[in-house]
Amino acid sequence: MKIYGAGSLEEIEKSTLLGASGILTNPQGFDQYFQGKASLEEITRSIIKVTDLPVFIQIHGSTAEEIVNRGLALAALSPQVGFKIISDEKGFKAMRQLQREGIRCIATALFSLSQAAVAAAVGVFGICFFVSRARAIGMDPHQLLSSIKQGYSSLEAPPEIVAVSMKGVGDVDLALSAGADAVGMRYPLIQEMMTHPLSQKAEVLFGRNWARVKGENVDYLKSAAETYGLAE
Repeated sequence: MKIYGAGSLEEIEKSTLLGASGILTNPQGFDQYFQGKASLEEITRSIIKVTDLPVFIQIHGSTAEEIVNRGLALAALSPQVGFKIISDEKGFKAMRQLQREGIRCIATALFSLSQAAVAAAVGVFGICFFVSRARAIGMDPHQLLSSIKQGYSSLEAPPEIVAVSMKGVGDVDLALSAGADAVGMRYPLIQEMMTHPLSQKAEVLFGRNWARVKGENVDYLKSAAETYGLAE
């Protein structure tokens, strides 16, 4: 199980320090965090300055050739740079050419087993399956992820299945239980993944024992103890 980070430059740094496997980007993030003040090249340079992880920059174009040329130019900035490209005919053609150049690509906005099959055929590094968006249009994301995982099980080097577009920890658990190799998200959701009410309650209970060990200070647990009704 892997985690890919996303979000602002600060969130990318936090994800990197936590041990993420890579960074995912999309135009929504470019718009939100750079607000039209930076070109895609400038955005890419900014991101690779704050992380040493693989960075998958989303690119687009009206033809496969246009996408490939854009990719080659950005990939020249750093060996860290790979790409997310929309799962459609021009996108798959572009991904095949870029992968042949040794540039890792992720087929994004992928919603079907058929698209996953094409992604494997063209040799992509990974796929991004949109969990909540699939559910919103009546699909069963668990069943689809499971089917893709099963379909890839016979391949020697299958694409990495990265679940994205998740609304909470429940979606993360769903994706991982269905066989996703990785999950991709902004840092606030990673923070949610790191805790559980029972873990917090256990820390409070252990705090009672720590308090009886000479030199140990558990004042930081007072507010949590009140939350769980465990105050002395």
